[in-house]
Amino acid sequence: MRKLVVVIVTISIIFSQSTNAQVNNSFGTLPPFTKWYQNPLGVSPIALHTGNGLLIPLIATTSILIFTNGNDTLVNKVSFYSDIGYTKGYYGSFSNITHLNIGINYMLKEYLSAGVELSQVYVNDNENNTYGIGIRPFFRFYPANKESFKFYFQSGAGLQYFFENFPKPSGFFGDYREGTRLNGSPKYGIGTEIKLNSNWNINAGLWHIHFSNGNNPSFERNPGHDSNGFSFGLIYIR
Repeated sequence: MRKLVVVIVTISIIFSQSTNAQVNNSFGTLPPFTKWYQNPLGVSPIALHTGNGLLIPLIATTSILIFTNGNDTLVNKVSFYSDIGYTKGYYGSFSNITHLNIGINYMLKEYLSAGVELSQVYVNDNENNTYGIGIRPFFRFYPANKESFKFYFQSGAGLQYFFENFPKPSGFFGDYREGTRLNGSPKYGIGTEIKLNSNWNINAGLWHIHFSNGNNPSFERNPGHDSNGFSFGLIYIR
């Protein structure tokens, strides 16, 4: 367990520092052009649409693993999943994004897990038409975890590489900045699993996702993207 904690902490710190975006540090404020229901946990200082999307659950998970006893009675700790989803941007070019994710999830506690997913995206709108590939570590917290039904909150962040600069200039409220190929990709939301049989579950989720380069190389190259949507897929339980 101690080795697992070290691996999770190391990977998560690297990704969280690589996915920080510009945040208004005024308490209780949301990002520009954002209503509360579009990014409910984007309010400062929580800001899960930034590197905090990995850093905050990392701190919570590390604390739980350090200060609680291990649980060797867990079974079926490892699961593999594949899902497809769609999100719609709500500013800039209002991009349509199709997501295909393949991932692995490892149960740390009955109410806690950690995982990583490989992400492929396709972006299409009036200015953008490009693909991206990436990796995203995450943590899940389970208010309900029964054999037949699971409900969880997930938060994580990683890196996404696009084959063209993203986002392209949109002119939205006079914003003609152009993004970069490499972006951070924080993602948070809620999901469910429903049992099909002893080895297979189906899953569905509602998500908020953010792409931005964290002002690297500069603010003038960071228009950013935020979108909301859904996913559904299959889970194989080992």
